Formats: sequence, structure tokens, C-alpha cells
Amino acid sequence: MNLNLLETFIVTVEKGTLSAAAEELHLTQPAVSKQLKALEEILGLRLLERSSRELKLTPGGQLFYRRAREILRLLEQTRRELAEMSGLVRGKLILGASTIPGHYILPRLIGPFKDKYPQVEVKLEIGDSEEIIHKLMGGEIDLGAVGVEERRRGLFYQYLVEDELILILPREHPWARKPSLTVQDLAEASWVWRKEGSGTRRSAEELLKTHGFILRPEKIVAELGSTEAVVNAVEAGLGVSLVSRWAAEKSLSLGRIATVPVEGVRLKRHLYLVRKSRQLSPPAAAFVEFVEGWRLGGCGSSSFAAAGNLINQFDRGRLENGSSRYCIGWRQEHPHGKK
Repeated sequence: MNLNLLETFIVTVEKGTLSAAAEELHLTQPAVSKQLKALEEILGLRLLERSSRELKLTPGGQLFYRRAREILRLLEQTRRELAEMSGLVRGKLILGASTIPGHYILPRLIGPFKDKYPQVEVKLEIGDSEEIIHKLMGGEIDLGAVGVEERRRGLFYQYLVEDELILILPREHPWARKPSLTVQDLAEASWVWRKEGSGTRRSAEELLKTHGFILRPEKIVAELGSTEAVVNAVEAGLGVSLVSRWAAEKSLSLGRIATVPVEGVRLKRHLYLVRKSRQLSPPAAAFVEFVEGWRLGGCGSSSFAAAGNLINQFDRGRLENGSSRYCIGWRQEHPHGKK
């Protein structure tokens, strides 16, 4: 049996429609339908009940879905074990990341990593921090990159880089002409916020709370699903927000939005790599070592500017990729003391 048929079946079940499965698999919808029909003919059993709106598993389909997932899991495990025996780094690496590391940090590292390990297939999934942790706990991804530490048993965090949250506002906002603001000023504004579950939102709320500021719900004019959407909404004049400097840098450099410091407020947080197990697959272990090689250039200097400079150097190939030295080890507690 062609294993591609199993993958097509599993993806179709999990996506719920032929069109969504086709998009995920980079196939046409008729090609997906043809593969499903071929699988049913091989088994001599109908696996899916098709209607105009949804696909529903038959009892036999439910059993086969569970077995098919187990078959592919065992196959991947066998590949990993064989790769360990041969010493060759190859196979699949599934990364999950929240918005900021997923959009602005990991993509710049994946390219050089692929140059070093061309036989590793890398997939990056992006969601909010809660979603990424859920996928990691469920074994759906190998490594995560998030902006918050979830205190759950069996999760191991590694400090990746420092992130700075900045106050952004429309270019024509009255505050844009001020040299600085106070925490009390923030209560007057209309706010554009990330949706619940976002690591950026949680970090911003916690940091503001330590300075005695709690945003009232009625001052939130919009809750959006991505940081990019928040920046665009601020640019359009909808309100102000706190976002990662990584996400705002382009719009700031083009003069589309403004930023003003808040007196006495340090709005900084850490971004982390996180994994579920101490035992990693060869591709995941290679990626961790590779990232630590990148981090070597910034040990002891983890500011936004320093990290950005490191990534720019990495893009130009000026850093030694994948050094085997370690900057900081995996741990379950916060790398700089209790949070």
C-alpha cells in the first residue's frame, strides 16, 4: 500500500473537507478524491460518508484512522532510530511557534539550517502560545517557540532571545508629539489588543499590572488574531497598542506609525524554545544545537538590537552555523530566576 494514501486519508479526516485537505497537501481536489477512492478499493470498505457540506467517518473509517495514525507514527519513530544508528541527520522536523518567533525569528534560521542539513524536511506551524503548547503536549510538533512559560510538568524551556514590547500609535495621534507618557496616560486611550491566548497579550497585561495599570474592557475597541493585524489597525487610526518591536520595526522605519516611551516602565520579556521530552529526534536535536550556535554570538547581550544584528549577520552567512558549544542549557525553571 502506498503510504501517501494513508497521509491523504488522515489529512482529509483532520481538515474535514476535500478542499482543505487538497490545500494542505498541495494537490487538486480531484486528486485527493481519487486517492481516497483508491484506498477504499484496496481495503474493500467505505471509509468516509460524503455529503455536500462535510465528510463523516464510517465505523470502519474510525478504526482505520486510528490505525493509520499509529502506522505513520511507528514509521517515523523507526526512521529516527535508524538515523541515530547511521549518524546521519535526516527526516522530518515539525516546529510550532507563536506569532513573534514564528514570523520574525525562526524563518531566518530555518534557511541556513536547511543549507547545513538538506535531508531534513522542516515544517513550521504558527498559532498563539496556548495552541503551540497544546500541540507540543499532544506530540503534534517536535519543538515550540513561544513568548510565555506555561508551568506544566514535562515541559523544558530554553531562553531564546529578549523581546521588547513598545507602545505604538497612529502617526497623527496627539501623543506622537510627546517625548514620553505616564502609566496614568494610558487609561485615556482606545486600545487594539491581541485575542485571548496570545503570549504577547498575556505578557503585556502582566507587565502593565506590575506598574499598577489594568486595562478596562470598555477601552478595548478591537481584539485581533495576529500582531500584523494589530499593527495595521493602529496604522489605520483605530487605537493604540503594545506590540513586539520585532513586529513594529518595518512600519516604524517607514513612518507609518509612531512610538512613545512610557516613563518608568520596562516592557521586556523573554522568548523561549520549548520541548516536551529530554530525548529529541536527530533533526530536532540538530536544530537545537544549530540555534544555540546562533545564540553564541549574543550570550550576555540579548537586547533587541543585539539579537536583530545577530539575525542580520546570520542572513549574510557571517556566523559559524550550528556550533556545538552551548550558551545555556534546557531547564524547567526560568533561566534568570523565578518569574
